[in-house]
Amino acid sequence: MLRMAVGQTDELDGEFAAQEILSQCADALDGQEPQAGLLLASHDLDIAEFLAVVTAAYPGVDLIGCSTIAPMSSVADYIEGSTTLALLASDVLDFTVGLGTDVAAGAGLAARQAVEEATSKTDKPPALLIVTPTVEQFDPTAVTVEIGEALGPTVPVIGGGAAPDFPIAMPWLGGVQFYGNQVLTNSLPVLLISGPLKVSIGVAHGWSPVGKTAVVTRADDHTVYEIDGRPILDFYHRYLGAGSEPAIANPLALLDDDTGRYYLRAPMQYNESDGSATFFGSIPQGATVQLAMATTDEILSGTEASVAEAVAGFPQGSMPEAALIASCAVRNFLLGTRTSGEIQRIRTGLDPGLPVSGFYAFGEIAPLGVNSTPSFHNETCVTVLIGT
Repeated sequence: MLRMAVGQTDELDGEFAAQEILSQCADALDGQEPQAGLLLASHDLDIAEFLAVVTAAYPGVDLIGCSTIAPMSSVADYIEGSTTLALLASDVLDFTVGLGTDVAAGAGLAARQAVEEATSKTDKPPALLIVTPTVEQFDPTAVTVEIGEALGPTVPVIGGGAAPDFPIAMPWLGGVQFYGNQVLTNSLPVLLISGPLKVSIGVAHGWSPVGKTAVVTRADDHTVYEIDGRPILDFYHRYLGAGSEPAIANPLALLDDDTGRYYLRAPMQYNESDGSATFFGSIPQGATVQLAMATTDEILSGTEASVAEAVAGFPQGSMPEAALIASCAVRNFLLGTRTSGEIQRIRTGLDPGLPVSGFYAFGEIAPLGVNSTPSFHNETCVTVLIGT
């Protein structure tokens, strides 16, 4: 059995917020002591005080999480600036945590440090790893690569990057991570679920590649200089008109050779003098790309597709007992007043009463296929169903 109790509040006082959320969770826990927690918190919350109250109420809870521009849940749907906490309990699963530090200086070492700590605390086979890392001042794809190498392709890895505080400047700073009762920066907390856990994952975005395929002919990590031998700005001008700039509404769609699926890279900055553009995540030289476009209706259709893929992939004869969501902050920005439609579509696609906890992240982490290593996504909705 797996039980997930979810609470959500827009209260900013740490003590009051914790009391409200713990009260909401109490009925769903039905007397069980939670073993783990996933906190997705507003920057405006007194987070240190909140964590002190929660860990005092449940001293043995293994808790991780990060800051978000907004969470979503089955308790209160979508409330910008609110906080949600999911508490997990099971009689057959182990929940263990690990922490990597100084990530910007060495994402590989931090990832291995976190995974090794979490796996060393259990004898059960790992089934799912949840990660809520910093994504500041380094290429965040390094986290997925290193965690994937440490765990291997048979253990799915899901999560999302900690969101900075507003207003966002470039380069952004200020995302925070949680580990136990600690509020951290530049860290990589993980929560490992081990034992007989059933998992299915849906990954979709709603953007459609347009035009002819092209090849990245000159790139350096997350900066692209040339596509098909010409400056990347020429590529954008071809589709969007002269004088247009790379914009988050029009990411690049990159073909994943192993699965045949496209994942997205959002442009962050462009350089008029050398014709380059910098993206949120590395783009390999030689990658096959297309420009991607979507209306708000198509973005929400991507949400539905993410849920449908997860539902279709859950083992037959079993029922999920909880759902976790990682959606992109860019989706939040582009949907605007329609953002609440995302959690509404998620809940419509799932069984009524299924507990749901999720958030808007700065980059989403999930595999693109079964038994594949994790990928770093932009502008994507990830749906994860879990149960025993």
